[in-house]
Amino acid sequence: MDGPDRSTFVASTMLEGFRVLGLDLETTGFNPRFDRIVQYAFVGSDADGTHLSLQSLVNPGVSIPTESTRVHGISSSDVASESDFGGHINSLREMAEGAVIVGHNVIGFDWRFIEVECARFGMEPPAPHAIIDTLVLARKLKLTRPHKLGSLCTRYGIRLERSHSADADAGASLLLLWRIMATNPKMFQGSLEHFLQSIDQ
Repeated sequence: MDGPDRSTFVASTMLEGFRVLGLDLETTGFNPRFDRIVQYAFVGSDADGTHLSLQSLVNPGVSIPTESTRVHGISSSDVASESDFGGHINSLREMAEGAVIVGHNVIGFDWRFIEVECARFGMEPPAPHAIIDTLVLARKLKLTRPHKLGSLCTRYGIRLERSHSADADAGASLLLLWRIMATNPKMFQGSLEHFLQSIDQ
C-alpha cells in the first residue's frame, strides 16, 4: 500500500498543526457490546510531520471465532500471550488524545469499540480533537457505490495490500482522505470545525 505522506495534506490547511492518525481495529465480531478488540493500529504523523505508528495485538479474553479469523487472520493462539485491552489504554490515550483520528466507518465501528472497551475496564476513552470518517465523507459526496474501503481505494488508485490487517487499513483510510481532499478542494478550504459541521458527523 502507498504510504501516507503528510505533504499530501498541503492541498488544505485544514489539518495543519494537528496530529493526524489513521485508525483501524480488528475484532472478534461486529457488536461492541459482546465482541472484543484483537488488534489496533494508529498510523500517521505528528503536528511537525514526524511519522507516528502504534500497533499491537490484544488478548480479547474470549475465543476468536473461526469466521473472524478467516477475515483478519488472527487466531486465539496468536494473542494468547498478549495483554488484555486494559494494558493498552494508556498507550492509546497518549497517541490519540488531542489528535485528528481518521478511519473508514470509524465512528460507527472502531471508535465505538474503543469507548466500550474502555468502559469495560472502568476508564474514560481518549479524547481526540476530531474524528473524520471516510465512509461518512463518501456518502456525503455521493461517491459511486460500493463504499467499502477496498472499493474506494481501487477507485482512487490506492494499493491496499494485506486488507483487514489493522495497520494497512489505517494507512489506507488516511491516504483515502487525502485523495478525496485533492479531488474536492473546495470542501476543505475552511476550518476543521466548519468542515465537520458541513458533513454533519
